[in-house]
Amino acid sequence: MRLWSSTARRIAIGSATLLFCVVLADLAAEQPASPDKSTPTPPLVRRMAGTWKVEQRMWPDSGADAITLPAAVARRHVVRGGFLEEVMEGIPGSQEPFTRIANFNFNAVTRRYEYVSLDSRAPQMMTEKSEAEGAPSKMREDDEISLDGDLFVAPRWGNSTNVTFRYRLVIGGVLKDRQVVRLFLTPQSKDAGKEFLAFEYVYTRSHADHP
Repeated sequence: MRLWSSTARRIAIGSATLLFCVVLADLAAEQPASPDKSTPTPPLVRRMAGTWKVEQRMWPDSGADAITLPAAVARRHVVRGGFLEEVMEGIPGSQEPFTRIANFNFNAVTRRYEYVSLDSRAPQMMTEKSEAEGAPSKMREDDEISLDGDLFVAPRWGNSTNVTFRYRLVIGGVLKDRQVVRLFLTPQSKDAGKEFLAFEYVYTRSHADHP
């Protein structure tokens, strides 16, 4: 009787251990795969890191004269080797203070560049994605990236109010410590016009802190 009890106990313990291992295996299978740590940061993202002086211009309509906006400073850094975070603010003492925060990255799964921004001057989240790209490492320094956005409503644009636009962002390459980022808009009214350049940000590296 004692022998049977000891054997039964060993069988029960063995079964419980096996069941525990199976449960752990199932839980591990349900966990999402960890990101590939070997995926290098795209060269463009690395080159964009640093502190930059920013000249801003906007166009209220197609064919209109450009309006120069107050100068700004953008501080960009690469977060854990994965994506670029940018915080742009008006220069100290500016009469029109603002904060614009943006994130830029290359999604290695979808092979698309992604950009998301939020500006205190018109607090609407804007998101843009590029078409599928090839290897980022093969991009030339002067290559541009075009990212398509969705729709947004401008409370006021020129002489109009509550205007709906489709938007597109073009991020230029970094050449001699200079980069140009442009935002294009396409009106979505019944008599929708053509796409026009609406914003232009000209970045100049403020010091030689090459990443």
